[in-house]
Amino acid sequence: MKNISLQKVGYITALTYTVLIGVGMYTSFYINGISYEDPKMVETLWGFEIIMTALVIGAAIRFFSWKDLGFTALNTKQLLWLVPMFIVILLMGFDIVEFVMNHDISSEKWSLFALIGFTTFLVGFSEELLYRGIILGAFIKQNRLIAGVFTSAIIFSLLHSMNILGGLTFSAMVIQLLMTFIAGLFFALLRIKAVSIIPLMIFHWLWDFFLIAGGLLGVGKQTSLYFVAFEILFVIIMLPLLIFNNKSFIK
Repeated sequence: MKNISLQKVGYITALTYTVLIGVGMYTSFYINGISYEDPKMVETLWGFEIIMTALVIGAAIRFFSWKDLGFTALNTKQLLWLVPMFIVILLMGFDIVEFVMNHDISSEKWSLFALIGFTTFLVGFSEELLYRGIILGAFIKQNRLIAGVFTSAIIFSLLHSMNILGGLTFSAMVIQLLMTFIAGLFFALLRIKAVSIIPLMIFHWLWDFFLIAGGLLGVGKQTSLYFVAFEILFVIIMLPLLIFNNKSFIK
């Protein structure tokens, strides 16, 4: 299988993935009456996420090696870059645990927590496998790092345009497209630095889980803003280094 074909596999898989989440968002908002900003949206989306995850796994197994996808040893020299990520996760988790310890949580909310955890696990796993594994991996295989970083970030960002079908306003969607583009750059750069995709999957899952669960409880927003600032700073520092000095960046 030629490398260009691997990129086509990535594009087709991403297009199908995007259409599926669009259908899920439409179903949640227009049929079930649950908007994108309501944590209960997972009650609709979990089934779609299973199908989407199966789609991505199928494409990954059929066309890529484990190494291409990023299932490799972590570059221990780059562990420092992972520290802020997991500090944020610990803080967000602490906010939620502290709230739960000091408040009575209904059985309905506990069930919703479990469903949020399951659904966000599928999201974190499948999105990282698709955008930083399949799409970015195809470019890395050709040593086209810069093109891979921008392409994967753009396609990752466009995925979130489907949230408008879930009731997100146009202005909020535009802001989200910008923020997810920056996040896409961040994750792609970190994937190249760390080599392994596994820490990104874990972080993506826990980030989404704590963000949605925190939204359900009304906690954790301040901590998440600190990480967004770190994300932007990382991109500002690392992107020029990748563009102007590839060899130094990948050390």
